Amino acid sequence: MAILYNLMQQVVLPIMLSIGVGVLLHRSFKLEMNTLSKLLFYYYIPALAFVKIYEAKATAGLLLAIFGFLAVQFASLYLLSLLINKICRHDKKMGVAFSNSVVLTNNGNVGIPVNDLAFHHNPLAMSVQMVVVLFEVIAVFTYGIINTSSAQVGLGKTLRQLGKMPVFYCLILGLICNVRGIKVPDFIWIPMSAAANGMLALALVAIGAQIAAVKLGKDGAKVLLSSAVRLLVSPALSFGLIHLFQLDGIVAQTLWIASAMPSSRNSAALALEYHNEPEFAAQAVLVSTLLSCITLTVAVYLAPLLF
Repeated sequence: MAILYNLMQQVVLPIMLSIGVGVLLHRSFKLEMNTLSKLLFYYYIPALAFVKIYEAKATAGLLLAIFGFLAVQFASLYLLSLLINKICRHDKKMGVAFSNSVVLTNNGNVGIPVNDLAFHHNPLAMSVQMVVVLFEVIAVFTYGIINTSSAQVGLGKTLRQLGKMPVFYCLILGLICNVRGIKVPDFIWIPMSAAANGMLALALVAIGAQIAAVKLGKDGAKVLLSSAVRLLVSPALSFGLIHLFQLDGIVAQTLWIASAMPSSRNSAALALEYHNEPEFAAQAVLVSTLLSCITLTVAVYLAPLLF
């Protein structure tokens, strides 16, 4: 019960409050959703991508093992989502939105505080978590953008659009600065880190604004199916892969808990930016985050018992 209370107080309730602010603001002032989307994709998200990659610390061996695990897990969930799309006969837009809601997770803003709470500031656990966050950042702004926009404009034009996205260059620049140990000047680092820190608030408010215009009963079965895959099937798959990759201890426990995170707010941001089932995407984030209060508690409890 103590774990449940702490997760509610420190993670879930703050997120829900920020989303609620977005709902109230949109209903009161009719926020311009296109402007919010542009701010996220052309300023806040590129700053976050640069900062997270620049700050990531891990040994080469650990990085390789975790990235291999995450890549196989990602590919497996994506193939599963394609199978579900085919069985449920989702159209192209819904299929893309459903896949994103399953494979893209909120391992940054939910995963980091959960990790800190579950492992009591353990540096190895947090290092593993930051590698997971790094993988998620790369996945969102490569696969996520290509997958979402291809439903609208086709793959060729999508690749050209990706080349125009500032986040693409921030990823590369952040990685170069990290690997080569280049110190970023304060006059650049201070506004970049400030934007990265503010990204969560704006993103959650944008999700709230999306939800304000959503009929929560619409696509209810699809939202619940997405949440079930994200919160239940993903940890089950992770359990098998952890043993396959022969991971154990803190590393295995961290990856197990990370696999149970709710859908990423970025899946809703992508859907909004490309007008790709934004109502479903916003609901998937909201419902999976609410349900994760229970499923994450179970995952945190089972982690040291299983690994």
